[in-house]
Amino acid sequence: MYMTVIIFIAIFILVTVVVSFVVRTKADRELRRKLADAFGKPPEVGEGGQPECLENLESIARYAGHMEEVEPGAWRLDATTWNDLDMDRIFGRLNICLSSVGEEYLYNCLHELQRGNAPLLERERLVQFLAANPEERLVIQMALAGLGKENYNGLVRLMFNADERFLRFQWLYNALALLPLLGAIFLFVHVPIGFIVLFAGFMVNIVVHNRVKDKLEDDIPAIEYLNHMLRCCKKLCALNISLPAFDAVKGYYGLFKSVVNRLPKRQSNLTLYLDFDFLVDYVRILFLYEVRNYNRLMKKIREHNDEIHGLFKAVGEVETALCVQSFRLSLPVYCTPEFISEARIAFTDLVHPLIATPVANSGAIVNDSLLTGSNASGKSTFIKSLALGGILAQTLNTCAAAHFSTRFSWIMTSMVMRDDLSGGDSYFIVEIKSLRRMLDRVRRHPCVCYIDEILRGTNTVERIAASASVLTWLHGQSCLCVAASHDIELTHLLADSYENYHFREQITPTGVLFDYKLKTGPSTTRNAIKLLDVMEFDPSIVAQAEKMAQEYDVKQRW
Repeated sequence: MYMTVIIFIAIFILVTVVVSFVVRTKADRELRRKLADAFGKPPEVGEGGQPECLENLESIARYAGHMEEVEPGAWRLDATTWNDLDMDRIFGRLNICLSSVGEEYLYNCLHELQRGNAPLLERERLVQFLAANPEERLVIQMALAGLGKENYNGLVRLMFNADERFLRFQWLYNALALLPLLGAIFLFVHVPIGFIVLFAGFMVNIVVHNRVKDKLEDDIPAIEYLNHMLRCCKKLCALNISLPAFDAVKGYYGLFKSVVNRLPKRQSNLTLYLDFDFLVDYVRILFLYEVRNYNRLMKKIREHNDEIHGLFKAVGEVETALCVQSFRLSLPVYCTPEFISEARIAFTDLVHPLIATPVANSGAIVNDSLLTGSNASGKSTFIKSLALGGILAQTLNTCAAAHFSTRFSWIMTSMVMRDDLSGGDSYFIVEIKSLRRMLDRVRRHPCVCYIDEILRGTNTVERIAASASVLTWLHGQSCLCVAASHDIELTHLLADSYENYHFREQITPTGVLFDYKLKTGPSTTRNAIKLLDVMEFDPSIVAQAEKMAQEYDVKQRW
């Protein structure tokens, strides 16, 4: 009878191993194919037309939120600039990450503007290695896919909020772990009693395991994900790549190598994937392995928070480089930026990375500049393209242009204002606060300021007077200012301090045509009344509007 049981168990294990190997091999082959096909293309979008990651931003943004607290002196994009430039969508456009570590790190990278070349050049070396070694790139991606994504994985809490949480009654868990051993011993003495003790021990320990896991719901998932990060690092170390990020992975992994096998793992989902590891998982539960090791592991983790953070950043750096290389290949044009000491921006074939068929612009902003032109002519898109060029240059060493040169600067915007109903602020008050935070910043740091439709929330006379005064003050600071406005009067009031550029449209019998090309000088055309005619408003409305506009041009008053 004993031999029959042993043979049955051996056959079961053998079949499981063979099936697991076949399924895993097939799944790995398919994953490699998908990764190779998707690289260099924009990330897939969901049913809502947005990348899936944008649905998980609360989880992804936690690391960036903590970094803002621990690095108060960093040049970080503030919330206003982030929202003005729709940076969540830029993140989604870049994100081909296969792990939560990569997503969280990339999201933070886009917030943090570098002040010098060193970190950007180090990142560039990694990007160039991936570009030159597609086979190694695929191996790296497979390792990161094994790490996977886990929302609210808890690693950020372990790194930044290492509060002590130890289990009581450690002796009880050690005693319960002996029950399966007693059952195994009794199998050789009295089979029925042995099975009863073994089964009872297994059931009790499953309940204990699950209850402890529920009690430590914040810590156990974090430790599990840390374990998978370490296993991913083991695969990265095996590549023997000599680059700073990989050297950091090797160094930090060495500190935790001895505890990898004692860290808990995510249990396999057998309905989706048959994995021999599930047998190991049940053995660990049977002997309460993870529960008994919890206190010792937590102590070691708490003692090495900085090293865990270093490992997190190294893995994140590798995956960010993958995103950068894929992003570059997916753009119609890209370049690495040239950083200069002067407060100026030069660009060739600059485009907006979120527009599928963009119109490229070339030129140079060598002085504070004012953009004029009608609605929908391209002003807002252009200054957003400029701002994004600077941000991507100082974060990912990449620009959506054939050439882009700029100074290391803190980039700020004041563009998309809305009434703040929760704060009780009107549109104009929100505008004033947005400009004020910009004025405070330029006093202390070299900045590039982008302003779209300055002070549009107030009456014409005060808007023009206040706008001219604010822009004149900015001209006297250590910043470069690019502002867009409908107010042609500003081109005259600021003629001595601001360069003028404009976008132009052409009215045709069938509508309005825009070429979206930047042109020098102030705008000299108006199209609002002509558009009323094109859109077939009542002729009397159009005639009255034209008459009033002509009278104003002559009298300069209404």
